[in-house]
Amino acid sequence: MAALEAGIQLHLPTYSKLSVRDLVSLGQTAHAGGVSQLWVTDNLQSRNAWVVLTALAGNVPVKLGTAVMVQYFRSPLDVADAAAAISELLDGRELSIGIARGNAYTPRLVHSPKPITFLRETAQSLHHLLAGDTVSFDRYPTLASYFNLVPEARFKLAFTPQSPVRLYCGGNAPLSLAVGGEHMDGLIFGGTFQAVARTGRMPELLRTFDDAATAAGKTSAPPRVAEIKISLSKDRQRARDFVKHSAGPRVMSLRKRGYTVDEIRGLGVPPEDIDRMEQAEAAGATRHELEHLCTDAMIDAIFIAGDAAYCRERVLQTAELARSLGFHQLMFSELGPDVDEAMSVLCDDILPLL
Repeated sequence: MAALEAGIQLHLPTYSKLSVRDLVSLGQTAHAGGVSQLWVTDNLQSRNAWVVLTALAGNVPVKLGTAVMVQYFRSPLDVADAAAAISELLDGRELSIGIARGNAYTPRLVHSPKPITFLRETAQSLHHLLAGDTVSFDRYPTLASYFNLVPEARFKLAFTPQSPVRLYCGGNAPLSLAVGGEHMDGLIFGGTFQAVARTGRMPELLRTFDDAATAAGKTSAPPRVAEIKISLSKDRQRARDFVKHSAGPRVMSLRKRGYTVDEIRGLGVPPEDIDRMEQAEAAGATRHELEHLCTDAMIDAIFIAGDAAYCRERVLQTAELARSLGFHQLMFSELGPDVDEAMSVLCDDILPLL
């Protein structure tokens, strides 16, 4: 049975109380515990992802990545020069740039037009810029308009990346996956991986990505990363309470994305429980009030949450499923209410299972 790589997503809103130095220390602990890649989220109200990546690059000898960079937050010119500069600190290790439209709150912060066109143009322009090509944004009119770039101007990096920089598709709907397969180097399947896999839809979604990659002339299977939502604590209930704010909205998102009543019921979640949460959200319920409507079934649909003894078997099952679907890395996200304790439990009791 092939070993899976272990990655960790530093979910910056979750770690808002940690300084950049603290995040570097956390990354060093992860590396010592067998983690091969650190990923950073992109959130406008958190520490800047590229600053955090720069600090990690100079202090933690692992691969790095964004999971994901929100395509509306960063001009491709800024991304290309930042990524190429960070690559000079990586000594040949990969920098993986996951790209997607962002979470459900993105449109509340920035205008988010033409998500599929935006994703395609972002990937195409980044590939050319990072390859050292000269780019004029008249080829990418959506980006030129959004970022106020002069379309006929010509842009070329004054230096080239010194380590591999690869693009990963972070969009998981069919149209995004088709763009990713054609124009990107790999795939990140995000925070609903476990739920979507259990519905049985995953093979069809992956086939969309793979067919687009094959049509584009790619002869080897692009790497696949599965984001695994996990919450670990010696106090099992504390670990579960910690993720109520996240699990409920993610289950609601499945219905908004077209998953059927039967598919959601197959996850153990009665549709009427989602009805109550949606009605409360529409009525203006606070985050705390929504947490009280999150059930244990919703938590288990999205997260592996509890103490080490409770989580081991579930991680093994998830790892076997991911491996059977052709994924090469499990990227653990959230971790737990006490990040230091959770990291210790993850590295000592969970990662050796992989």
